[in-house]
Amino acid sequence: MTRKKIIWLLVIAILGYLGYQALSIFALEEDKINAVYLVPRDAVFFMEMDEPLRNMNTLAESEIWDHLQTNDDIHKMSAKLNAVDSLFQSESDLFEMIGDRDIILSAHMIKRDDYAFLYIVDMQKLSQLNLLKNNINQLLTGDFTVTKRLYKEIEITEVTDKTTYEILSIAFVKNQMIASYTHSLVEKSIDEFASPEIGRDLQFLEIQREVRQNDLFRFYLNHKFLTDYYKAFSNEESPFVKLLEDHFSFSGFQIDVDNDRLLVAKGYTNGDQTAQSFINALHESGTGSIDATTILPQETALYLSFGFDDFSTLHHNFYNLLGEQQPEMVAEYETGRKKIEELLDIDLQRDFYDWMDDELAFAKADAPNLSEKEGLALAIKAKDTDDALERLKFIEEQIRKKTPVKFKEVDYRGYKINYLEIKGFFKLIIGSLFENIEKPYYTIIDEYVIFSNSPKTLKLFIDSFEEETTLMSDEYYRDFIDEFNSESNVFLYVDTNKLSNASGKYLNKNSRKELKQNEAFFSQFTQIGLELEAQENFFESKAVIHYDRDYDYEAIQLEERNKDVPLDLVTIKKEEINKETIFNIAPIFPDDFTANFYEQKFNNGQLKMKVYLKDGMPDGRYKEYYFDGQLKISGRYDDGKQDGTWRAYLRDGKLFHKKRF
Repeated sequence: MTRKKIIWLLVIAILGYLGYQALSIFALEEDKINAVYLVPRDAVFFMEMDEPLRNMNTLAESEIWDHLQTNDDIHKMSAKLNAVDSLFQSESDLFEMIGDRDIILSAHMIKRDDYAFLYIVDMQKLSQLNLLKNNINQLLTGDFTVTKRLYKEIEITEVTDKTTYEILSIAFVKNQMIASYTHSLVEKSIDEFASPEIGRDLQFLEIQREVRQNDLFRFYLNHKFLTDYYKAFSNEESPFVKLLEDHFSFSGFQIDVDNDRLLVAKGYTNGDQTAQSFINALHESGTGSIDATTILPQETALYLSFGFDDFSTLHHNFYNLLGEQQPEMVAEYETGRKKIEELLDIDLQRDFYDWMDDELAFAKADAPNLSEKEGLALAIKAKDTDDALERLKFIEEQIRKKTPVKFKEVDYRGYKINYLEIKGFFKLIIGSLFENIEKPYYTIIDEYVIFSNSPKTLKLFIDSFEEETTLMSDEYYRDFIDEFNSESNVFLYVDTNKLSNASGKYLNKNSRKELKQNEAFFSQFTQIGLELEAQENFFESKAVIHYDRDYDYEAIQLEERNKDVPLDLVTIKKEEINKETIFNIAPIFPDDFTANFYEQKFNNGQLKMKVYLKDGMPDGRYKEYYFDGQLKISGRYDDGKQDGTWRAYLRDGKLFHKKRF
């Protein structure tokens, strides 16, 4: 063979190799699709995980995950996910086959009061996808039957559990495997493939770019369907939820476990032209202090704070920016403002906006003497409280002249309580979020003007300030607030247990029942905080959930009910309860090491003792009861050993003894 022929053969071989590589790359790329393109457009929220095996192992090591597993619904959901794996024979591990690949889990409303999940798994290598797709019948055990059908030329495999008759629908679209126990979600995903909406939405792509990095997982909230989701739990509309749905588009969070007590999420939120105007106005107006906690009572269940350098500047910036985008909305506001000003012969800028300082806060308190409709308050920080009082007195006098309203000023502990009769006043000047504060009473505490529909609520505020039992004086709150900045544009704080008591009338029957049944579980997620700071085009956000393993809702409620009951040892037999031996718990040896909890019952069927388990060892809350169902002992175990504060109670519910382990 001549040198010339050899060179030509080498050239052909090189070109052939390059051509093969190019063909492989481009051919494979043609067969791949972004997983987000398969998320149906009606997703309320969805989670995205890059390395599920590693991240789930990380999450499983935390106490928060252990606590989540004590909830029956979550435990059943985990079991259902594990059941997907158990569909396959022991020598074929589905999750090992999937490996550390991208997974998306999306939630969708399927009924007014119910939602279901769709799973999307990026198989990456088509050879593995085809192996799973073509051999699914051989991989299944005999406990399942398999049928197949076509939907828009995509084959859907339906796996039916012969015991429960639940049907898992599976389909393969390019490199993605999609699955759900609700067949319509798989069909919606296939529909989305033909014309993706979320995956091509510029607002979503902006959020996705900001939050993509290494973390446990990412959580995306689609604001378009918030009302539908909210209706699954509540009987009444929420102006706050409506505001989020109407003007905000997507929120995205990076989720991580900071330690055994905090679940931390950092992310971003964007919105429509109105939201953009508000965000830009806040950005230009600067942040404000979170100081209202110095006058809010410890009974506060919810605290929502808006911060800025100066309200007048924010107000001016917002309506200037909004006027460029939504002139009809600004015109409607101007008409309403002019109507009130002419009716009462006042100037809102001079008589209201000018004295407002750098914080406007909404609060809901939960106290035994307050009804469900009471406890709402609006706190506005004043630059000068004397000036604020003078301007409010002027408005009050104008109301007296123009309307038949009569109200006598009341003095309570040196604080003057007055009345401001202007229906819809706060909705006009600071939005629908505050529409429930109308025709309010008001007083001045420290630097704040407090408005409320109920004088009893103002009394609670005054009492807590005078007795130094404000939210800021609570060490539990102060420890949590350290996770946030001292200034922000928007800050939300929720005491979950107080809010659950105060929100009874807003929840529907099923939600109230579920909350009652899972009271002990939810109660240990004691605090939620959300911080928003305006950037040029979106809110930068941080959310924190506090898990407190030592919080015992049942014990706290029992102590609260019996705190004024005198201690009476005469009715208690010494052999029945003794300080030296009361916490000597007999060894616990369950008959099922895979069980989630272990319990004993009296002969009458009444619960005697219950403790949560982990790998057959006591790990979590321990409760022991008297024969009549009254709580006797409350404590918790950590890996088989007594831990934290244990409490013992008499038959009348009075705390008898407590000990720290």
